[in-house]
Amino acid sequence: MSTQADNTQNNNHIAKLALAMNDYSHFFSIRRHLNINFIRDLNGSGIQGLFIKRQSDEENLIQVIFDYTYNESETFLYEADLFMDQRKDYEPTLNKGKHKFILKKAEIKIDWEDDEMNLWRSDIKRLTRPHVTLEDWLANDSEMLVRCDSFLFCRKPVIFTSNDLRRYIAMGLTLDDLKKRLKCMKCGKHIASISAF
Repeated sequence: MSTQADNTQNNNHIAKLALAMNDYSHFFSIRRHLNINFIRDLNGSGIQGLFIKRQSDEENLIQVIFDYTYNESETFLYEADLFMDQRKDYEPTLNKGKHKFILKKAEIKIDWEDDEMNLWRSDIKRLTRPHVTLEDWLANDSEMLVRCDSFLFCRKPVIFTSNDLRRYIAMGLTLDDLKKRLKCMKCGKHIASISAF
């Protein structure tokens, strides 16, 4: 028999997993064939929703709804801009600034101990390990996703494989050296962001 506290704890686990998967949405899209959709304003209410489904399916596997809170003592899951649609075509969406968001509801349509869920949790564990040096990337069995941070939304991200990273190490490059060399082929700026992949 599960208690309300158990359900709240389980729902928080689901919400935290979904948020972590959203942080690495490129990986889960390309490697795990998932669509991750984070809606920043549901129905003009400022409530936010995170929906995860297989690319081959219409049904959401994970659905999490977040509400904002003004209660300072309440444990929140993340901070983000609060957007509110004024529900009028001639008035723009309002950005009410940074707010704290708590879990309102979580639904999952896959068993928590399913092999696929275990794989996703394993992915998150690997992706969130420290990646301080190029050697860390190899030790963590991580590839490197490189994106241009320009407001121009330049080309698609580039993935450096383990072989690429080994080659950079053999050249005597450090992670900082590599970051300084990264240059966007479209806008020519040196403002790349990198993340584990």
